[in-house]
Amino acid sequence: MSDEMTLWRDASTTHQEALGRHEDMAFWRDFGARYTEIFNSHDTCRMYDFYSENAVLVREPGIAVTKSEEMKSDIQGAYQTYFDQLDPKLTVDIRHVYQVGDMALLIVDYTLAHTLDGVTTVKEGTATDVAVKEPDGVWRYAIDNPGGIERLG
Repeated sequence: MSDEMTLWRDASTTHQEALGRHEDMAFWRDFGARYTEIFNSHDTCRMYDFYSENAVLVREPGIAVTKSEEMKSDIQGAYQTYFDQLDPKLTVDIRHVYQVGDMALLIVDYTLAHTLDGVTTVKEGTATDVAVKEPDGVWRYAIDNPGGIERLG
């Protein structure tokens, strides 16, 4: 069996169509690389702009905030403090993308490392994110769920 998972789909959709073509994965890897570059540059204004107009940022499992002044404040406040104190570095690997029209589900493996007082801490996880193509033709996060499959509590 290949390392690609079997999908439930109607008989008119081929396996390759359901998974996306290889050039589509190149696009999504670039999408992930752009977000990673923004995150690692600690540019909170560009981070905020990477979200769609109706986006949701999941702070932690069960707690989310919509794109608003509160979200902007979170990104510019809490994230900036985090960036300044710990200088985190993010790496991502887009594992799967399931796209339909102007919407895509991204399954993203990530590693987030930071150093405090000479001790490096590394967190690994799998995010579940949704991107949408907006009327201006730009893809942005509609749902950013870095906790992905983490359980509550």
